[in-house]
Amino acid sequence: MFVRQLEAFRATMLAGTVSGAAALMGVSQPAVSRLLGRLEKEVRITLFDRSKGRLAPTAEARILYNEVERTFVSVEKIREIAADIGTARAGHLHIAAMPAIGLGFLPAAIREFNQEHPNVTITAEVNMSARVEETVAAQHVDFGIGTFPFHRTGLETEVFCRAPEYLIVPAGHPLQGRTYARPADVQGMPFIVLPRDQAGRHLTDRVFERAGIPRRIIVETQANAVICDLVRHGVGVGLVDPFTAADYAGRGVVAIPFRPRIEFLVGILYPTHRPLSRVARVFLSILRKRRNVLLRAGLPR
Repeated sequence: MFVRQLEAFRATMLAGTVSGAAALMGVSQPAVSRLLGRLEKEVRITLFDRSKGRLAPTAEARILYNEVERTFVSVEKIREIAADIGTARAGHLHIAAMPAIGLGFLPAAIREFNQEHPNVTITAEVNMSARVEETVAAQHVDFGIGTFPFHRTGLETEVFCRAPEYLIVPAGHPLQGRTYARPADVQGMPFIVLPRDQAGRHLTDRVFERAGIPRRIIVETQANAVICDLVRHGVGVGLVDPFTAADYAGRGVVAIPFRPRIEFLVGILYPTHRPLSRVARVFLSILRKRRNVLLRAGLPR
């Protein structure tokens, strides 16, 4: 009830009359008078001079009003912030993503999200998939994106992408324009690969072993983006995911479908004990929309 009394006091100071305060609050004049009387008893201060038949604020009332006004401004700000959070216009989002997603695809999604939600701050960590899994399991982020398989407890997973990898060659390469490439087509060519501790490397090794085709591996690197940069500089050729291939389209490299298919299987990881915020749900909807557009459109060749 004390808050309601302060509302009546503030309304009276703003309106200048009890009738005006009643109109602001949507109550009767007697109700406002009762609230003012109770407030004076609570604070033990005479707030209005009633000697001339109307309420005249005392000096003490004006001092109190300044404090009350600051308080109500803060309350209104809290209401605005709560409304912004409820509509995903404000808040904070913490994401961890593997390089294949985090170096090109994710920044583009952040730009789109930021245009509609400029007051949301975002922390975007780019780490190897194993580190992403560790961060999510430790409940440190809203969600993560990494490659299957996942082994830790404390997280839930959702398939985000199941798509083929592409052979990346320099623009003007003899294989450019091919419908697809096979292991035999790159025999003897300098080859750039991921490290042995990454799932994509194991899948690629298995394909070439089954085909009986040795590779001339000259560089190992942690990120598909680095593979594309090395290919662009004429160092060799390599296999990368569709997101990185799309990001490098028109930048001096060409993506060629590869047979047999090497699957790029990516999951979204959710911390088990950290409920997904509205901001995170909105951001994920943008990620899924952009994924669908990219995979449906295919890669320029």
